[in-house]
Amino acid sequence: MDSAALFAPEELFREIHPEIESFDYSWSIVNDSQKAESVESRLKELVSDRSNLGMDTIATHIEYEKTQSSIIFGSLQVLSWLIFLFGVVNLINTTLSNQMSQKRENSILRSVGLTGKQLSQMSVTEGMCHALFAAFTVLILGLPLSMAVCAEVSKKSFAGAVVPYQFPFLQMGLFLLVLFGMEAVLSVWMVRRQKKQSLVEQMRAQG
Repeated sequence: MDSAALFAPEELFREIHPEIESFDYSWSIVNDSQKAESVESRLKELVSDRSNLGMDTIATHIEYEKTQSSIIFGSLQVLSWLIFLFGVVNLINTTLSNQMSQKRENSILRSVGLTGKQLSQMSVTEGMCHALFAAFTVLILGLPLSMAVCAEVSKKSFAGAVVPYQFPFLQMGLFLLVLFGMEAVLSVWMVRRQKKQSLVEQMRAQG
């Protein structure tokens, strides 16, 4: 009376579910694979003539699972891109705020002999250090969390089996490229902006 969910050889079921000892309640239907299409088309004809019958095929299930998986995967990707954009905006705001707060300090250093080249090197080095710290923080905190989430989701989705975690090299590479590139661009832009202003104007603006 049990409704069948999967059709496979008994050896495969024993490999997948070694905890099951008896398969006496299972039905095994063997047919010629070459006749599968003709049998399916004939069954569809029989079903189409009867409104009280329906036909469910493995191809329909596969297509449904693919659609569900693509929807879930797409939603998670949209969420990850939103988090990524939020992080970029937050990075820009933090970097600009830090550089604006150091504007008076930089003007004082320039007044005592700091050259423009030294100012550029100092600003770019400081920005790269911030980016490097952010990258290490993401790896140290995000990698263990991602592996734990992957293990839990795979256990619930695949009957306790743990799917190996695959590190997102492409996405992480894009994140690092934007992170370090943004820090470099903002640092150079701020230095050039300060060079256009005189020391007196900068110190008055911060006074």
